Amino acid sequence: MAWLWGECLSSGAQTDGAPGFAARQLEWPVRARRAAPRNAESLARAAHAAREPVDRGVFSYFALTWLTQLVKQGVYFLMGYKEPVIMWNAQGEQVDVLDLLPTDGSEMVDIPVTLGARKQVQARLIAKQMSETVVQRRREQLKTQAHKQCKPINPRQWELVQWTIVLTNVPLSMLAAAEAMALMRARWQIELLWKLWKDQGQLDEWQTQNPQRILCELYAKLLGMLVQHWLLLLCCWDDPHRSLVGAVQVIRDQVPTLVHGLTGHLPLGQALHLISDALKGGCSIPKRQTRLSTSHRLLEPLGPGLP
Repeated sequence: MAWLWGECLSSGAQTDGAPGFAARQLEWPVRARRAAPRNAESLARAAHAAREPVDRGVFSYFALTWLTQLVKQGVYFLMGYKEPVIMWNAQGEQVDVLDLLPTDGSEMVDIPVTLGARKQVQARLIAKQMSETVVQRRREQLKTQAHKQCKPINPRQWELVQWTIVLTNVPLSMLAAAEAMALMRARWQIELLWKLWKDQGQLDEWQTQNPQRILCELYAKLLGMLVQHWLLLLCCWDDPHRSLVGAVQVIRDQVPTLVHGLTGHLPLGQALHLISDALKGGCSIPKRQTRLSTSHRLLEPLGPGLP
């Protein structure tokens, strides 16, 4: 599918010499925008035309130039720390991030810093110490990565994995450190949606090597996922504790009702009401005493359940 999507085509998965899936972009925008698979060049052109920076919230796109643009536009950012970054403390001294991390047993720190060699961006560095279980898992990942690359483990990374570190320019009066950490966890919700589409919608699977048939199958499944998502928005999105997996299972069972509504055998409004009623029971995630779900964590980010 390189002839169609170019850079959007993934080179990661291979099936009989052909790439196995396409990289897709999905947003939940407040303002209406056209949504379609596009390559990086077209995204950059569209962003430039709109006088907006390309969205680079993912760790691998960390760039001081982009952050400077955000600050000039009065935009707040919240993102994970990514090396290498030159930082300065409140006294104007260049500091290493490891020197900013506490050694007195404190589990959370919130420190004002300035980013960039030319001191372009004022920010807060928020760091939270991770549990032994998390640290051990991260270090095992470092070992695996070092083994695959036939390289020694980076000692800085070995130390840094003990912490989750974020950078933000949101004032403390608007966002406490614990709230920032709770928001950072929410960034993976979009990944869970993609996982749902791939696992249950089989969006990245097909039964042919014919590019045109693959394209038809992919777009058909995408349309199905969009209809499914609109039903979620209509019927259960007001519930912050909704379970997407549970709701999708109910929607799948209600497909005949939707078909009757679309074909005129049943008023569409009535069909949607029936689907909505079916979704009202048993599709919410109960509150747990430990390991809070993202929705409960965001509603109670400063509560005792925050690890």
